Amino acid sequence: MTAGAPLPFTMQRMVFFALLFGMAMFTICVAVMLQSNDGKGLLSPPMLELNIPVIAAGIAAAATALLLRTLLGRRAEAAPKEQRAAARFRATLVPLALLEGACMFALVAWLLNGNPVPNLVVGLGVMSVALAIVPMQDPDQERAG
Repeated sequence: MTAGAPLPFTMQRMVFFALLFGMAMFTICVAVMLQSNDGKGLLSPPMLELNIPVIAAGIAAAATALLLRTLLGRRAEAAPKEQRAAARFRATLVPLALLEGACMFALVAWLLNGNPVPNLVVGLGVMSVALAIVPMQDPDQERAG
């Protein structure tokens, strides 16, 4: 594999799953920390003003990620064959990074406030969108078969 060659699909998928795994592990870490503190957040009193920005960031990130995935995906499919794999990788990686940021924001708000609604709900919702946009099969293999 040369420096300019795109990652093979299996390696791309490993990168995507590493991002998803990081979000899941951070969720578990926050849950364990809150459990050890009797479900109370780290802030006393809780900063409930975070609830609206968390919801807004989650909705905005999910909508933007889906839009980017669609637009970049179309551009990737229209790219020349030798550039298609790298373009597909970007079409998934950029939305995943955006969703990861929104997920981390929601989970940190959950850690600070201790209230799972809306913080954990938004975090899990954004993580679900991230999981949904990760390709499970190589599109080039589907075409060949």
